[in-house]
Amino acid sequence: MSSSKQAPRTMPKPKSCGHLPWLREAFKQHEHRGDGKISVSHLGDCLRVMGANPMESVLQHHVHQLQAADLQRISFEEVLGIYSNLGKDSGVLYGNMGQQKAEEFISSLRLLDDQGTGYLPAARLRHVLTKCSERLSEAEMDDLLEERVNDQGLVNYAELVHAILDG
Repeated sequence: MSSSKQAPRTMPKPKSCGHLPWLREAFKQHEHRGDGKISVSHLGDCLRVMGANPMESVLQHHVHQLQAADLQRISFEEVLGIYSNLGKDSGVLYGNMGQQKAEEFISSLRLLDDQGTGYLPAARLRHVLTKCSERLSEAEMDDLLEERVNDQGLVNYAELVHAILDG
């Protein structure tokens, strides 16, 4: 994200270590100095973009520990360690809660589906996701739509949501 005015996007939690590059990209949204580190004050935002939603008390515990160790900036590896250790305190959506979140997204996209077909024009989806609220970049949108647009230029939005949330 190039603009500091945009809110960070929440990204679904990966299910395996094969998603390390994905987590690193989430981290990079908060790394602004080019030193490979983020401010401890951005830890909560960074964890949320990575898909976690720790309770404020858990987050503050980690921040206080880092500050007590006289750390003001932390590396990806340090954030990854905290992220991995959150466990039950992560607030990450699992099971039924994840399904509920998927249904919320699908219901929202269904509002754009005037014909009730389960498909949206790729151009319309691109416009909504790159121009409204927490925007995706054109490159992110290209990656998202890759191999998901049918011959008529339409995208099955339920499949798209599940592909994103199921990693």
